[in-house]
Amino acid sequence: MGNLFTSLQNSGLLISVAVFVAAVSIFLLGVLLIIPAMQTRRRIAETLVAEGAGSRRSLEAQTSIVRAAAQRPVDAYFRAAEKERGEPNALEAKLFRAGFYQKSAPLIYNLSRVAFVLAGFLGAFTLLSSILPPQLPSFIAFGGAFLFGLGCIVIPSIMLDRFENAEKQKYRRGFPDFMDMMITCADAGMSLEAAVERVSGELAGTHKSLGIQLSIMVLQMRAGKPLRDALHDLSDRIVIDEARSLAVLFRQSEELGTSLTEALRVYSDEMRTQRILRAEERANALPVKMMIPLGLCIFPVVMMIVMLPVIIRMRGIFF
Repeated sequence: MGNLFTSLQNSGLLISVAVFVAAVSIFLLGVLLIIPAMQTRRRIAETLVAEGAGSRRSLEAQTSIVRAAAQRPVDAYFRAAEKERGEPNALEAKLFRAGFYQKSAPLIYNLSRVAFVLAGFLGAFTLLSSILPPQLPSFIAFGGAFLFGLGCIVIPSIMLDRFENAEKQKYRRGFPDFMDMMITCADAGMSLEAAVERVSGELAGTHKSLGIQLSIMVLQMRAGKPLRDALHDLSDRIVIDEARSLAVLFRQSEELGTSLTEALRVYSDEMRTQRILRAEERANALPVKMMIPLGLCIFPVVMMIVMLPVIIRMRGIFF
């Protein structure tokens, strides 16, 4: 046992193992995530050029590339739903909400957790071995590093939550545009189902994340699901208050027999008001947030400029 701890204390070996784990993680990330995405984009561009869509740098070709690329996450969602007989499991649903649509996303997530545990253990063990007194038993550094590495397993979960919150912000930014386009299509005489289908195709090029979710809703309606149930599923997938309120609005309008177009128009006006209120709230919170950098960075400099002449003058008087 003593020989094991002695060999683990070899910093060169620990650094080599850490570099190897990092290299393997980067390689797996490139093979399972980045390279397939680049190959898909290249194949889509070659197909568009072969079909006479023009230069891939043109606006039409870029819009077609984005719409075609947005179809892949939709297929991934329905593959996961079919595999789980109705809806994806909790991890796949969370990864989907966070913007990770690849089939290998759960595998990469689990590998990242293992990589963070190993990297945290090796880093903490190296640090503790160098700063702890040599007369202490070796298992103290080993136990502390083990506990720190075990705590690092939550880092991928925290990062995933941040990615999910970022996707929610994208949904909130695109939802008012979705409502305005729905009202425009409804005023033009289109049915709500046809309006949703048209708007989902248009939003795929500007608000990709929301366009993907709307495409899933369109496919659910084509399969025979009612609009209000499809909207309820949409609110469960994107998990924002605006979508939940819209689903409740559609259900109440159908039950009470009121005009859905007028209800959409009123709700769209309320969303614009809420967006203005959120902007005003952030603007009003800015002075409070600026107090810390002002206090840490500017106030000491101002005090130095004010007090330095006084100190120099008093030094001349007394010395």
